[in-house]
Amino acid sequence: MSRTIAGWAALLAVALGLSFWLGSQTPVRVLRPDGDRLGPQSGQAVAEYLDQARASLAAAPPAERRWALISPAAEWTPDEVWTRAAGLDRVGRVLVRVRIPGVQTPTAIIPTGQSGAGVRAANELAALAMPALVAPGDRGEAIARVTVSRLRAGRPAVVGVVVWGTGDALRAVAGRPGVRSVQVLPREGARFGVSALLPSSTVTAAPGPDDRPVPPR
Repeated sequence: MSRTIAGWAALLAVALGLSFWLGSQTPVRVLRPDGDRLGPQSGQAVAEYLDQARASLAAAPPAERRWALISPAAEWTPDEVWTRAAGLDRVGRVLVRVRIPGVQTPTAIIPTGQSGAGVRAANELAALAMPALVAPGDRGEAIARVTVSRLRAGRPAVVGVVVWGTGDALRAVAGRPGVRSVQVLPREGARFGVSALLPSSTVTAAPGPDDRPVPPR
């Protein structure tokens, strides 16, 4: 058991180090005045956003690198992220959210580093972040407790991946199983906002209802 804990601690230390390094290399979640962003606007029609994403992908220059958002058709595990992103230059951010029907849960935007070890640590890094992302009070504490438990149990929870790659590589990713959309920024190196297209969103981009009790686990 002690070896397992020590091994996981070492892996997490590597992931956190990679996250710190990449945080200085990857544009942060700040909106530009002209509105550069990846992901849908709150309340935007999903069909409209998917059309915009397809147009941005088609317009991406074949050999020039751009930031892009990969949206999965269903939540992925961290291992699936690494598989789906094969051939790209960098995985810059992973968006993690535990789906609980009838309960609004937060999305953690995690810098994971440019390695398999860093990406595989996304669930644990998100679990560490969750208590600070929920609303104060008993319900928020219950949401944090359940999301952390499910993340550490390996529940698929990745709802978006911010990546860096050429237009051709991004188009290859868009054709892989389980990929719902790929949206590409129109220019290189811009600072931009990020929001997830949740797999559960089919009509409008919205967090969903918050009208059910939080399950015990």
